[in-house]
Amino acid sequence: MKKARKYFLFVIPFVLALAFTLSGIAGITTATVAYAADKTTYTRQGDTVWFGYYPQTKATDEELSKMSATADENGYFTSGKDKFVKVTSANPQFHLETADTDYIPFDDDSQPVVGATYYFKMEPIEWKVMVDDADNNAVKLVSKRYLDTHFWLSADNVQESGPSKYNVAEGVPANTSASSWRYSEIRAWLNDGFLNAAFSANEQKSLYVFANVNTIDYRKDDPDTVVNDYVAVGDRSDYDAAGDDGRPTDYAIVKGATWCYNKDHIYYWVNSLYSTFGSGYVRLYRHDEHEKVASVDSVEAVRPIIYVKRGDAKILATATQKEEKQANLLLIFGIIAAVLGAAAAVPIMVITSARYKKLPAEQKKGKFPYKKHEVPLIACGLVLLIGGLLMIFLPIAINGGGIGGGKLQPGIYVQQGSYGGGQQGSTAFRLNADGTYNHAGYYDGNSTVWDNGGTWSQSGSTVTFVAKGNPMTPAGYTVTATIYDGGSSFGSGGERFKRTG
Repeated sequence: MKKARKYFLFVIPFVLALAFTLSGIAGITTATVAYAADKTTYTRQGDTVWFGYYPQTKATDEELSKMSATADENGYFTSGKDKFVKVTSANPQFHLETADTDYIPFDDDSQPVVGATYYFKMEPIEWKVMVDDADNNAVKLVSKRYLDTHFWLSADNVQESGPSKYNVAEGVPANTSASSWRYSEIRAWLNDGFLNAAFSANEQKSLYVFANVNTIDYRKDDPDTVVNDYVAVGDRSDYDAAGDDGRPTDYAIVKGATWCYNKDHIYYWVNSLYSTFGSGYVRLYRHDEHEKVASVDSVEAVRPIIYVKRGDAKILATATQKEEKQANLLLIFGIIAAVLGAAAAVPIMVITSARYKKLPAEQKKGKFPYKKHEVPLIACGLVLLIGGLLMIFLPIAINGGGIGGGKLQPGIYVQQGSYGGGQQGSTAFRLNADGTYNHAGYYDGNSTVWDNGGTWSQSGSTVTFVAKGNPMTPAGYTVTATIYDGGSSFGSGGERFKRTG
């Protein structure tokens, strides 16, 4: 028994040291939120960022009943602790193509009324991470929703001369194309009216002025012609990379957002000229369609793009990260419990068994090999050992640790030819860290056009995709696939999609 006690006392510090080592290797911390070193002006969780405020959701009946009669010094109406923007003479656009309703429905599925007065709540703007550049402390963001509407250039500032149209606003150089981004009114509004409405003075310190070379009139990286913006409209490649997975806010709906098919297919400005229609037209983006154009004086939805300082973010753990942390903690506690249980039970059982074997045969008859004080110690040790083993293998089973399974990580998964190497020109899935995904019918690297996708989740070695509704399948649909290769690929029915990196 003395040997067992000495062995047990030796194992305790070893187990504690092992626990600290495993915690360090697994990166386990007690905090669920990590903060930036100096200041935080926005919040980030995976590929989603909340930064700035803008009117978005229509006020509820309860909020309207408490609404202030007059605006405050900043022009906001208040209801409780919330601020609202008032819009009179609502101007929702009648739908000219096949749809379920005449106008784009609000988030609560009610129909807007032309000419009515509405109040819209100031809410955090949700952005999607497009580029995460740690080396330059910069993150490129695109708004997830279409936030507002605006004309490219007002009709009063457009002059037609033969087949061409020019911007004749005061101070604009002669013969400037009406479709020019540099001298457009939408650019002036984004970098003044929108900028100051959406971001406080402190928040604006986290914004970069970026060299916007993706413009209609200035394509070359030339210091004499590069346009510098705080906020911009992206070109086709920007929105192709971002994916067309948003919908307009209630506020943008009454401001005149135009649509096609349903509320998930909205036309919005793209900083790209469609030359066939001349200098008075600019391209619009719509789900799977790039050839739609609009006159520069048309009012269309706006989906802004900005660059922010990476270090100014308050980082929240994603659901996947939380699950991984819980699994790692369970694994570590399982190892500790198993080692402690084995240390408590096995030495006593071995020593007692050896001692029992040395007894003469006549002394063994009718004698239980363990002493009374040894039985509970062995029992507790075995419980810890079995419980620890369960904690070790439970996370593996939950995270798809079966044959061929594994934890599916966010990233781009490209369809494989004969399960071989990845290639362009195949269909692909882009799994995002926030549990959403996008699908592409034709994967072409950075030029890939991603559709609105849906959500994905994993259970064991199965991944489930719940697709959003679309014109062909309004109710959406659900499909499942099996995870292979330790989580680096998934597939079903002979198709295999492999992670590109």
